[in-house]
Amino acid sequence: MKLADLAEKLGAALEGDGTLDISSVAGLREAQPGDLSFLSNPKYQRLLQSSAASAVLVAQDQAVPEGCTAALLRVENPDASFAQATSYFCPAPMEYLPGIHETAVIEEGAVLGSDCHVGAGVVIQRNAKLGDRCRILAGAVVGVSAQLGDDVQIASGAVLREHVVLGDRVIVHNNAVIGSDGFGYTVESDGSRTKVPQVGIVRIGDDAEIGACVCIDRARFGETRIGVGVKIDNLVQIAHNVVVEDHAVLVAQVGISGSSVVKDHAILAGQVGVAGHLEIGSRAVVGAQGGVTKDVKPGTYVWGTPATPFESYSKTLSNVNRLPKLQKRVSELEARLKALEEASGEASSDVS
Repeated sequence: MKLADLAEKLGAALEGDGTLDISSVAGLREAQPGDLSFLSNPKYQRLLQSSAASAVLVAQDQAVPEGCTAALLRVENPDASFAQATSYFCPAPMEYLPGIHETAVIEEGAVLGSDCHVGAGVVIQRNAKLGDRCRILAGAVVGVSAQLGDDVQIASGAVLREHVVLGDRVIVHNNAVIGSDGFGYTVESDGSRTKVPQVGIVRIGDDAEIGACVCIDRARFGETRIGVGVKIDNLVQIAHNVVVEDHAVLVAQVGISGSSVVKDHAILAGQVGVAGHLEIGSRAVVGAQGGVTKDVKPGTYVWGTPATPFESYSKTLSNVNRLPKLQKRVSELEARLKALEEASGEASSDVS
């Protein structure tokens, strides 16, 4: 595709040779002549100097370092435009044609919408209801009375337990378990534990995406709720009665304890842990490996364990890194003080 044609498709302002042939897409480091790349984070702009890409998508106001030989396509959102461009050059994901594999088990009372794909070894239990164009891939299980909206995709090995409710266009990746029992027990006088029935459900909103090996526990009563457009990375654990509001993002290995609330557009970075019955405010960000032990105010950026405002924690961390120098300085001062004391004692002895 000629670069000028690509620019027109993307609504981009072209700076450079529009007759260049673009045949593929790649990252700035890996790109070769003929590739389109992108720069969405200004801190990587130095890579423009060394990249072999023929063209690069950049922000409208992005400064370009000397030595950059690539043509530029200026757009509002380079990340989004690159995703659009990728669809022009990369093969579409595998299509799953409508139909039910002969080895699938569909129990009595289950209802499937039109044009659904049901793969090999799938189990759809009694009274489950699937919307139109759902794709249930090999080996997945849809539990009793589960409800799926339109255009839902459940990947191989995923399990939707009984009474789970999914909105439209939800994606559940491999081996996720939605609706397993919450971790609830009473402690007896002898220290043993008795299981508390978990009788609630999990409800997931439209356009949510659930990563591989994610576990979302059913509520003890009521709902564990995942909002519209929520994006959950792999290996995340969400306990019973947690609420994750619309468009929040949970990155890999996040763990959220029971009854906590993550408000809309909040971001929990990798390996964040959240104690129970807390609230993460709207548009708040918790940095990687943060340990949240109290509520986080809306719009704040916290980090560390216990999680504190980023600026405060950064100063604390900086001071910790200076401890070896401080220890050496204190030792030197102690030695000088001891020498002064000894000298003073000797002088007092001479006078007497």
